[in-house]
Order: sequence, then C-alpha cells, then structure tokens
Amino acid sequence: MLKNNKIGKIIRTLILACGGIVMIMPVLWMVSASFKYENQVFRFPIEWIPKTPTIKNYLRALTEFPFATWYFNTARNTILIVCSTLLVSSMAGYAFAKVNFKYKNFIFMAYISALMIPNEVRIIPQFILYRNIGLINTFWSVVLPWMLFTAFSIFFMRQAFMGVPDELCEAAKIDGCNAFGIYAKICLPMIKNTAVSLTILSFTWGWNDYLGPKIYLSDVKQQVLSVGIASFRSQFTNDYAMQMAGASLALIPVVVVYLVGQKYFIEGITAGAVKG
Repeated sequence: MLKNNKIGKIIRTLILACGGIVMIMPVLWMVSASFKYENQVFRFPIEWIPKTPTIKNYLRALTEFPFATWYFNTARNTILIVCSTLLVSSMAGYAFAKVNFKYKNFIFMAYISALMIPNEVRIIPQFILYRNIGLINTFWSVVLPWMLFTAFSIFFMRQAFMGVPDELCEAAKIDGCNAFGIYAKICLPMIKNTAVSLTILSFTWGWNDYLGPKIYLSDVKQQVLSVGIASFRSQFTNDYAMQMAGASLALIPVVVVYLVGQKYFIEGITAGAVKG
C-alpha cells in the first residue's frame, strides 16, 4: 500500500512538472527572443540560448518609444486600481456578510448578476459617458471601471468575511466597538490571506489591462504598456524581437508581486473557495 502511494505521488509529480514546463515555455521563449536579432526569432529548431545575444532590442524599446512614461502610467493606474478595489470590495463584502439591512440578499444577487454581463457590452455606453464628462484621454477613464464594477471582488471578500465567527463580532459589540471598528480591527486582520490574494489578482488585472486603454486613450503619452508594446512595429512588419524585450520588462513587476505574496495567495484562494 505504501509502495502504491509512493508510485502515485511520483506520477502526480511528473504530470504537474510536465504541465509546469508547458506553461513556462512561452515565457522562456519570450525572454530568449528578446536577446535575438529579428531574423533569428522564428528559427526552428528553437535556439533557446542565442549564440550571439544582443541587448539592442531593450535599448531601442527604451529610447525609440516613451517606454518609461508608459511604465509610470501603468504603475500609477495599477496602484489606484489595487487600492480602490481593496477598499471598496472589503467594505462592501463586510456589509453583505456581517451587517443586517433590508433587502441585503436581493441587492447582493442583483450586484453579482453583473458578472454575467461581458465587459465588452459596457464599452460603448462607458465611452459615451466618459466623453460627455471629459474623461477621454485621462487615466480616470481606465481606472474608474475597476473602481465601479467590482462584483467579483466583492463576492470574493464576502466569502472570506462569512468565515469569521459571528461570536467575535458580538463580543466586540459588547465591548463597545462600533461597526467600522469591528470591520477594521476584528474582521479585516482575520482575512489577511484573502486580501493579499485579491491584491495580487487586481494587480495582475490592472497591469495587463488592454481593452480599456486601447479604447479610451489615443494620446501616446497617456498610454500604458500593454497597448504601447503592441505598437512596436515598423512600416510594413511587426518588430517581434523588440516586442519580446518590452514584454519581458513589463513582466517583472507581476512576477515580483506574485513571488512576494504567493504563500498568502494560495492560502487566500483556498479559504475563499471553501467558506460561505
């Protein structure tokens, strides 16, 4: 029996390892291509380690385009998205989980039903609204949709708050703690892992957002990395080597954020999946 368990563990490990290799291969190819000349990018068999590596693609990306400006715009937008998502979603999630008010369940279900509406459906009315109030070509046109439409984030946080024992909230009320105090001092620290998970998710969503900036921003200096990198092209062809260099630079913050919070991310995702 122990032998069978050991064999099963080895098989599962091999399957997961193969899956991990398949998933990471595109990233490795991207980094490899960023150090190649354009005529070497699509050679087959793939030359994973270039014989004649070059940093020309990185230098061109940083000098021929406002790459630093795009980096700053993306970082600013992402920070605003993360902060607003955490604040709004945690407070709303706490209210739906622990505060009793009239029509609570109906309002929650009505709000969650927004998850069934594709983002693309809202693009045209949002564009008309932002144009009428003068937000086109400003970073607010990119950030506001994430601030206002956070149905998944609210659901995610509500599930975490549902796992906090009601007895703790009642004890805090007896001790004279108000509703905000219970939220900030009792409940929020107990769902730290879920909050970190949402931070990583919202950071990834904000950093990789493409459709919003593509639609709402036409000024090159207001653009973000996801759209800016796609413009790395000559008159007749795409410059794939330089695009891979730009994508490699853009990937660094996402990797760093995940590596820093991966422990809390896994625990938070697991906790949110089993409570409610």
